[in-house]
Amino acid sequence: MKFEILAITLLAASVGAVPLRTDEANDWQLISDVNGRMHIVDLTATDMEAEPLFNAYNDVVFRLFTRSNPTTPEAQIIRINNNEQLANSFFNVNHPTRFHVHGWNGGGQNTGASIRNAFLNRGDNFNVFTVDWGIGATTPNYILARNRVNDAGNIVAQFIDFLNAYGLSFNLIGLIGHSLGAQVAGAAGKRTSRGIVASIVGLDPAGPLFSLDDPANRLHHTDAQYVECHVTDGGRLGFQHPVGHANFYPNWGIQQPGCGPDLTGQCGHSLATTFMVESINPANIFGASRCRDLEDIRARQCVISGPSRRLGGEPVQDGPAIVGSVYFLATNAASPFAQGPR
Repeated sequence: MKFEILAITLLAASVGAVPLRTDEANDWQLISDVNGRMHIVDLTATDMEAEPLFNAYNDVVFRLFTRSNPTTPEAQIIRINNNEQLANSFFNVNHPTRFHVHGWNGGGQNTGASIRNAFLNRGDNFNVFTVDWGIGATTPNYILARNRVNDAGNIVAQFIDFLNAYGLSFNLIGLIGHSLGAQVAGAAGKRTSRGIVASIVGLDPAGPLFSLDDPANRLHHTDAQYVECHVTDGGRLGFQHPVGHANFYPNWGIQQPGCGPDLTGQCGHSLATTFMVESINPANIFGASRCRDLEDIRARQCVISGPSRRLGGEPVQDGPAIVGSVYFLATNAASPFAQGPR
């Protein structure tokens, strides 16, 4: 029998919780794309319809934004190893440089706009690159998009090495990725050849088809000098286990306030980006308490086991963090979501 990927857009209110069904033949799950559309995906499917090839070197687009060119029409496209384009752009080798990587079915000229604007509104000293791997990510076939993560990450790594050869310090580089984009960011961090990036923030890193037992093919704390994870729909659309240095579980990492029943998890999954955007504004502090471990989160009873720290922010690293440390915080049900320091 032939199993094909079904991509059916659904209204969240009309479906049940994920996974929908698991048996010996297939594993049907609802997975959200970057636009909030839910798709039914058979995670065991192997016989997939052919689609156009994804040539990451040619197809991934890097758009540069600065305070001198802050909007989409003014974006400057920079190609790998094109020193002339870089020299004629607004790129400043002395400025902190942030990358945003979108998730499944994302991409396009305006991808990452909220993150981009948050940095540019904060100050005039940021280079912000949006990573558009939409040709690889825009497909009804989630498995195909997932299998392109390492290819996309490899090109991001090559681009970072190019910037470093041009004179940019690895200590100035931070990556932020949502869902499947968080896994791309991790793949990039693994593959840089000239140094290790300063930070990676995984915004509810994608869970389906990523394994705790396969750190070589998922986000891992060794992918950057500091890795932070924000888990907002853990165990469904997001990867629940603490895989970074500091791992934050707003509202216990699932069923976010303001999302209602959120049967599919899409609302909570997308809120990870909203929280990060808000945190970049220094007026918004997401204070979090350190718990003992993931079991505290699952039991919804945090036993304080160390100093508090803030989620997100700029710079993202709020002091040293023990690998695998776990933090709980509550948020408001509407913006402003931050409840201040703890």
